[in-house]
Amino acid sequence: MIVQSVIIPKKGYTYAEAEKKVIKLGHSPTYRGKNVKEYNAGQTTNFYRFRQMPPTRFKKDSFRTKKINDIFLVVGELKNNKK
Repeated sequence: MIVQSVIIPKKGYTYAEAEKKVIKLGHSPTYRGKNVKEYNAGQTTNFYRFRQMPPTRFKKDSFRTKKINDIFLVVGELKNNKK
């Protein structure tokens, strides 16, 4: 399973703290050169979503959410590359 997004609650984390947490977990705080505040799927009322890969690269029904303390990882299985 590959991480598609890292989701951090706004309650308890400032944006800067959330970015640092994502980096500490070994993931990127930007997606295609944009930060969470610059792309539509980047934030909701309650969460920051740090996208790692586009959802179109994953098998449709393979997504799962894993919770680690108060952080969520959206993981999935990549599509097979057709040759």
